[in-house]
Amino acid sequence: MPRAASLLLLVASAALALGALGCESCAKNDAQTSEGGGGDPDPAAMKEAGALNATPLPSASVAALVNPSKLPAYSGPVGSIEGMITVTGDPPPATPGDFAKCPAASLTWGKKFREGPEMAPGVRALADAIVVVTGYKGFYVPEKREAKEVVIEDCAYTTRTATMTFGQRLDVKNNSKDFWTPMLEPGSTMILMMATPKGDPAKMYPKRPGHYLLVDRDRRYSVVDVYAFLHPHHASSDQFGHYRIDGIPVGKLRVSTTHPQIDDSAEKDVEIVADVVTKVDLTVKNVNRDAGASPPPSGDAAVPPVH
Repeated sequence: MPRAASLLLLVASAALALGALGCESCAKNDAQTSEGGGGDPDPAAMKEAGALNATPLPSASVAALVNPSKLPAYSGPVGSIEGMITVTGDPPPATPGDFAKCPAASLTWGKKFREGPEMAPGVRALADAIVVVTGYKGFYVPEKREAKEVVIEDCAYTTRTATMTFGQRLDVKNNSKDFWTPMLEPGSTMILMMATPKGDPAKMYPKRPGHYLLVDRDRRYSVVDVYAFLHPHHASSDQFGHYRIDGIPVGKLRVSTTHPQIDDSAEKDVEIVADVVTKVDLTVKNVNRDAGASPPPSGDAAVPPVH
């Protein structure tokens, strides 16, 4: 699955170098923890570490990545941003896939990326774009929600891009009538996860920040890009290009967007005001690659997270 060069630039510009952290406890825990590993986090350890951890990983290891400088948690006024992500340029080309068992899935994965309604001549709503807010310093903002939920409807996920905060749990909720076997790559084990129809969510735990692929053993077309960030100020645009991010510290910050399938990005500096929803619209341009060009590198979890 292509990884856009613009995504690399966006991430690299605000990334935390994971290798420099030397998180030995994370590496040791990898040998002990499976993707479906059980056990609730220790509330006392969570409080001491100062970071939300709904995973089987040691809370101190999560805190070492989320807040390596042991900065104080932000407790001041907050605002929100909301807006539209749009795309210009070439329309998305068709992508190969076997949709014989579920033709409706082609609406989600039948093209390189999903577009929504045309907003103006040549300007279309862009679904599944990543939006992040960066630029604050001197404190960290803890995640408050234990889990990020992704939903299966009929025979497709409702999104092709999911953003979450490292320390959260990834819940796969199946609202369809069929059994699904979701897997998080890299990181899958011999344990087969099952998302039962109308049942409890299948629970997954990214072991490190970065880029993952949520795939299904029986549906090769079903691929969701999952990004585990180091802070909670992120979102992905819905099928109509809309997004919203709440709980943003006040001040001058930067809003950036890119898309896993588009080699372009856009950003804007904004002033976040307490209790105000600031409108931020961003547009990227798609340029289809020549048919004979070599494909870009496939996605991998080595992509560091935005911080």
